[in-house]
Amino acid sequence: MIAEFDDSRPFSASPEGMGREERIVWQGAPDWRSLALRSLRMREVAAYFLLIMAWRFGTEIATGNGLEAAFSSAGWPFALGLPVLGFLALYARLVARSTLYTVTTERLVMRIGVALPMTVTVPLSLVQSMDLRLNPDRTGDITISVLPEQRLSYIVLWPHARPWRIGRPEASLRAVPDAQAISTAISRALARQAGQAEPAAPAGQSAPAARAPESTQTSGSLASAAG
Repeated sequence: MIAEFDDSRPFSASPEGMGREERIVWQGAPDWRSLALRSLRMREVAAYFLLIMAWRFGTEIATGNGLEAAFSSAGWPFALGLPVLGFLALYARLVARSTLYTVTTERLVMRIGVALPMTVTVPLSLVQSMDLRLNPDRTGDITISVLPEQRLSYIVLWPHARPWRIGRPEASLRAVPDAQAISTAISRALARQAGQAEPAAPAGQSAPAARAPESTQTSGSLASAAG
């Protein structure tokens, strides 16, 4: 089941400027646990501190300084690692709390920003392709690339951007629950917008988005604004 909009969030359920015939296809936000583990790499950070702890502990034992000295030496990376992991978890919760992804029959609207709220709007007519990365817990990242003549800002989008695509940034709906069903809904919205048959995007594979007719492929523009 596609995750429903949590109306306790402190912003409107409908994006601004919706036309009379425009309707919401899907609306939701990241799962903060999946965001912390995969996007913010909490597991890798924890493994890094554990490795330092094990190295310091083993070094003290090997030099014959005893268990007390070994535990004391290993305690420093432990004391440093806990606040770092706590910050990452807190930041993931804040990102999830301050994010609202909305897909309508006309556009993708990303309400993002922890300290400085921003709204990024991508008309569906400017979408070139969509990619789904599915996780074992059914969360996933849905990446949207735009036509070559359009530009997105990696700095503005982060962490809602595909990792390492700095030269050609791609918007990404990060750690969304039930990502397979959501990607199918977006594929259908793209197909309807282009007047084509409704495809179903395969899990974990890159699928070209439904393209608008040539006369409308470059209509509209990407927009971002401070909220």
